[in-house]
Amino acid sequence: MAQAVSSSRRSSFDSLAGLPIISPTSPYSQIDSISVLDSSSALVLLPSQDDEDPSDFSSDEEHDENDPQLEIVKLAIPPLPAVTVFLYLLAPYLRLGAILVPNCITSLKFGLVNLFVAAALSIFSRNLWFLLARYLRKNTSEDIFFEVIAKGISRAKRRRRERIRQLLLCVTGLLRILITSMYLRASVDSIYPLLLEALPVQTRLIVTLALGLFIFVASFPKSLAAKQVICTIWLSIILYITWLAAALYNRMTGTVVPSPIMVQHGVLWNGTTSIAFLFATSLTVPLSASLMGRPSTSSNKTGRWTYFQILCISSTVIATLLVLPSILMASSPNVPETLSDTRNIIVHVLGASSLLLSIPPVLVSVPPLPVPLAIRRVFKMDLSKVTLVFVVVLLSLAPPSMAAFLNDLTILSALCGSYFLPAWTHIIIHYFRRPISIVIPPSVPSTPQAIHSPSPPHSSDTLLQRKERLLQRRRLGRRVLWDVGVWLLLMPVSVFGMVWAVGRLVGKW
Repeated sequence: MAQAVSSSRRSSFDSLAGLPIISPTSPYSQIDSISVLDSSSALVLLPSQDDEDPSDFSSDEEHDENDPQLEIVKLAIPPLPAVTVFLYLLAPYLRLGAILVPNCITSLKFGLVNLFVAAALSIFSRNLWFLLARYLRKNTSEDIFFEVIAKGISRAKRRRRERIRQLLLCVTGLLRILITSMYLRASVDSIYPLLLEALPVQTRLIVTLALGLFIFVASFPKSLAAKQVICTIWLSIILYITWLAAALYNRMTGTVVPSPIMVQHGVLWNGTTSIAFLFATSLTVPLSASLMGRPSTSSNKTGRWTYFQILCISSTVIATLLVLPSILMASSPNVPETLSDTRNIIVHVLGASSLLLSIPPVLVSVPPLPVPLAIRRVFKMDLSKVTLVFVVVLLSLAPPSMAAFLNDLTILSALCGSYFLPAWTHIIIHYFRRPISIVIPPSVPSTPQAIHSPSPPHSSDTLLQRKERLLQRRRLGRRVLWDVGVWLLLMPVSVFGMVWAVGRLVGKW
């Protein structure tokens, strides 16, 4: 009789494989207890091995739970269509770094090597962020950092955990404010000499305030899903392509190809760092969560994961193709022309306009400042947005020495966040943290007493632990390529770059 029951249990495991785990004490379970021969044994449904893709080298398993992995109300960016996600993945590549390339590259071979290496590192780091978000089931990079930093702090210490979360949001917001102020400063540097010849404007303050007012109006929406922000991104990309076409025409006709006059470059800006800053990434994690957060069934969720990786790769490839002509035309000597030349004026205005229109999406993604309720009731306008724009304008008006320091701080922070932090987070999560359980629910005991408790020969706990070890080994095998890339490629390049940057800042070389 016991053999018949045991055989029946084994057949039930085989027939029900592929379904999610059901625990007797789980909040998603609709029954209180299930007993077979023993009241302490639980019926556990194991996922099927045939449904797994052996070619998937991700850091996560495609074993979805009954509840949605990402709730729409908790997404940093509302659900967006694939075209809009691709737009936000492509736009960061076509900003200041891309416009500065013609003035920074002196050798064609050196420029091409830097371009392709930076593009490959950008693809790798973006996919690393995406896989970390899947593994930890987080929808922002701040949540991933919080998981790394505050993992050892108990949930009872809510105040300390909340302070850490607020600090991470402040650091992220400060970096984006520095980037927008640098973009505004470069735009003013580009068009201010033109305005001196055309209009009786003798101060940068008027030009900066006028552009700041435009930024405030363009960045008034509170979400990247707003049509106004999406249209701004489209215009920015179109203006960049137009700027590239005009610059190529000027090169073919023998006229100098100008770029935004970023006078306060700082000591960290050169051809290599400009290209690396060109491929600095942002919003990868929330954009992936936005694409996955659209209403769907569990059957096509894996397809969306692959689709997002394809979008990341294709956006980087297209950006590389759009920047490649700038490197080719920068490798040949320029023929100086006067600034008042009509074609030079057009190129200046197009570059500054493209850079200016890239500011609102960055500013919209800045976490809002906490404003007391009493003040919000008195002032009807968005005081958080007003404060952010005021800080951006104020930083863009910094004196030359302070502006050079801010530019160095911005590029160092952006490069560390794009290349070093994903590698460091990957190492901390996968080498200094216990692996996340795949099939063993928290309610199933795994102690030796539970293992040796009276139960049938094929107990559910033993099968769970065996299945868990098998899936953990498979997860580790699929992660080998990413581990090799982190240890041998991304981490050495990032550490070398930071050492070089520190040496440049202290004047050692």
